Amino acid sequence: MKNNIQKLVGMILTLVLLLTSVGVSNVSAADNSGKITVTGAQEGKNYSLYKIFDVSQSDDNLSYTIAEDWKVFFTEGAGEGYIVDTNTSDELNPIVVDDQTKYINITEDNIADFAQAANAALQGKSVVAKETAESDTVTFTGLALGYYMVHPEGAASGTDNPNSVISLTLTKPTAEVIVKATYPTVEKTVEEISYDYGEAIEYTLKGTVPDTKGYREYKYTITDTLSDGLTLNTGSVKVYVGEDELTTNVTLTTDANKIVAEFDMMKLQAHVGKEVKITYTASLNENAVIGVEGNPNKVVLEYSNDPHSGTTETTEKTKKVYTGAIKVIKHEEGDVDKLLADAKFKLKKAEDKFYKLVDGKVTWVVEAEADELTTGDDGIVEFKGLENGTYYLVETEAPAGYNKLTSPVEVEVDYKTQTNTKYQEAKVANNSGVELPGTGGIGTTIFSVLGGAIILIALSSLLKGKLKRERN
Repeated sequence: MKNNIQKLVGMILTLVLLLTSVGVSNVSAADNSGKITVTGAQEGKNYSLYKIFDVSQSDDNLSYTIAEDWKVFFTEGAGEGYIVDTNTSDELNPIVVDDQTKYINITEDNIADFAQAANAALQGKSVVAKETAESDTVTFTGLALGYYMVHPEGAASGTDNPNSVISLTLTKPTAEVIVKATYPTVEKTVEEISYDYGEAIEYTLKGTVPDTKGYREYKYTITDTLSDGLTLNTGSVKVYVGEDELTTNVTLTTDANKIVAEFDMMKLQAHVGKEVKITYTASLNENAVIGVEGNPNKVVLEYSNDPHSGTTETTEKTKKVYTGAIKVIKHEEGDVDKLLADAKFKLKKAEDKFYKLVDGKVTWVVEAEADELTTGDDGIVEFKGLENGTYYLVETEAPAGYNKLTSPVEVEVDYKTQTNTKYQEAKVANNSGVELPGTGGIGTTIFSVLGGAIILIALSSLLKGKLKRERN
């Protein structure tokens, strides 16, 4: 009897263990324990997850079915070729379609093409999860088992990595996928240095022709806006694709401080991957900000980020150019607070070219054609719109009662030491007094006569003294 009871208890325990095991298996198959880690993500970009196949598992047997949203795609649409009747490679997973066993033909050889076809069919499909990348890794958790596709939103050509479609099973509920997506970007190049007012500054804007597969229409607009201190040379704007100038499939609008280029990328797909380039020149004007704050212009690229919603995304770049100025402060020697009016100056460069400002543009001319600026009651004149370099202040006329400078005053201009309210200062002093006449004038003759008389008197005194000593 005792042995029979022990056997019965053993059988009950075994049955309990079996039932517990089955229960755990069922729970594991049905719960949301799946996890996908996306690496190679770009910070700030959105990543959506779509479930394309459902899966159920009994012991080691997997049973796949098409997710409801994707049935038309795989049975009547572009996905038909990815479900086949025979397992030609003996490595394809079986799937039940209309009560018939078929096979999922998504392999390393064709997964890139599949991702493109699926990307074109996203309209109306349910997004299982969406995450915004805060680093180069994105993690999706709480997923039911099945086949998933990771979609990087805003990528013009979807993904080109074979691991973008992954399967989560009971034996492998976690997976890692490396997603490499191409996003439209825009670059602006200009030499960020100082310039004279009116000097031609060369700008280049660059993008890339995107792959627009899956899009019915694709927005791609470059807008470049110049600040008030910059004037666009509207006739200089040129657009290129690759090495060829583009005159069609782009609508170009320009005004004094803006360029808008709207590209018809659907008609430029023969050039996918080629560089889009816009070149132009602009110049600083009299509204330009002096000094280190600089004069910016910003380029913005607006592009489509979803084949079906019509939404767009933007990316931008800003560059600055600079200019400087000289503030001349005229004062009396030894008294910086005694400011002098009516002093006249010209500004010279090292190569004996002189400053002239005409219609907001600095030109460098011979001295006779140069601007001559006169100090006011505040003792100040200003020369604006100067690139970095060494300059020389030439005083052409001194205030009444003061001596004119006999040599130029050297001034070093560096925009980095200036602001829009503090220019490079050049404090220039004048001595008061009568200026001596030049050689050959009547004044020189008077001084010569007086000097000769003094010498004669001195000699006479010496002779008289000598005769007196001899008599003694």
